Amino acid sequence: MFYQLRIATEEDAPAINAFLEKGQAKGGVTLAERTTFVVMEDAEGQLVGCLGLEQLSEQEGLLRSLVISDKLGQGHIVSLFQSVQTLGGKIGVDTFYVVANHSSSHDFLALMGFTALENIPESMWVSAHAKEILAKEQAVVLQKKAS
Repeated sequence: MFYQLRIATEEDAPAINAFLEKGQAKGGVTLAERTTFVVMEDAEGQLVGCLGLEQLSEQEGLLRSLVISDKLGQGHIVSLFQSVQTLGGKIGVDTFYVVANHSSSHDFLALMGFTALENIPESMWVSAHAKEILAKEQAVVLQKKAS
């Protein structure tokens, strides 16, 4: 099946929120100045995946709100990650953080070049989203520096 990646627009916010809630992720997304989403759509224009980038500082960004349809494989998830990182690079982000709440995602994130951090970076605390997910007991912050 054919899938297309694109940068979300403000008009996409309701569909992204519905998709996030369906995937049991937190909705309430607004596509503000410092938060951008990349969406993946199927041939009919239906949302099948999304990943957000919240810019924490000039050079740091938080990858957030990853939700994917069961239609997608690992290669599609890799494409979403690569697209968001490319987007981040275009706006000057060279350090990416992600918070993993499930140990099962650690292996995948390691393959994507992320490494676990011992300490939570100060810049993470500017994000309301990060504060909420960091409050979970099993939360682990991982980092990737652009090469």
